[in-house]
Amino acid sequence: MENYGDQSFKNNQANRLSFHGKGSTFFGIVVVNVLLTLITLGIYYPWAKAAYRKYTWNETEFRDSRFVFNGTGKEMFIGFLIMYAIIISFYASLIFFATFTSGFFVLIGIYLLMLILIPFAIFGGWKYRISRTSWRGIFFSFDGDFKEFLILFVKNLLLTILTLGIYGAWMRVAVQKYLISHTKIGNLRFNFRGTGGDLFGINILGFILLYPTLFLYMPIFIKNRFNFSVENTYIEYGNNRQLFKSTLENKEAWKTLVVNGLLLVFTVGLAYPWTFMRTMKMFMRNVIVPDGFDYDSLEQSSEDYRDATGDELTDMMDIDFGF
Repeated sequence: MENYGDQSFKNNQANRLSFHGKGSTFFGIVVVNVLLTLITLGIYYPWAKAAYRKYTWNETEFRDSRFVFNGTGKEMFIGFLIMYAIIISFYASLIFFATFTSGFFVLIGIYLLMLILIPFAIFGGWKYRISRTSWRGIFFSFDGDFKEFLILFVKNLLLTILTLGIYGAWMRVAVQKYLISHTKIGNLRFNFRGTGGDLFGINILGFILLYPTLFLYMPIFIKNRFNFSVENTYIEYGNNRQLFKSTLENKEAWKTLVVNGLLLVFTVGLAYPWTFMRTMKMFMRNVIVPDGFDYDSLEQSSEDYRDATGDELTDMMDIDFGF
């Protein structure tokens, strides 16, 4: 049995994350950036996304220091152009070959494209966001290998298809574990110990209870998924392993998320900036970071990764990491 240290999380306020974002401030940012995006016919969107992330990251605090998103709209715009150049080139090739081959081969080509683009989006999107994030001037880093990740993704996808979706929970955990286990800040590495069986149990319970409760179980389901991700994540350095802790409970999750839903309905979505800030505060203030490490002596990562192509693909494909 693996040892994750002897940790006490009671009244450990110093190691809690906190979030200071305000709905009114975020509303102003959203309005300005939506208008600029509309005026420029969507061209400004990468800069808008960078503005949202900069605000969200900078309002998140750990040990009296804020996180910083160092990505730029220019980087995302370049990624946006590369992404569409790849997709347009591929479909142009399909149209060309369609004149000489049957539709079956064209369909196979489309499936192959998606089989590569989805893992590329997940891998590239995660790497970009992680590598452009810093705390106290120390950058996070990601040392995964795309070929290795692609093999893992395809293998798990085939198992999910063969089991008619049942293996999906195990696939999600495999992807989650790979991404987290290749993430570092300085000399500290993150890792994940969750199992597909545990996530499958959460998903099945949610499926059983969502409809009979008229979706009133949804906040508890979200809480269970959140706690699963947080409490199975740990930091390691050598033989020292320390788990994260979540203090989010059913009452707080239900109260926050149900009120958010009502606000969105009665304001026809205009309350989104406030509901988003409320949700972020709920999640962040319930995360306790392990205290068995010297966070004041972290070593700087030497990597400087600025390719936002995968990150743009995650938006286009509406991929949400969810952890």
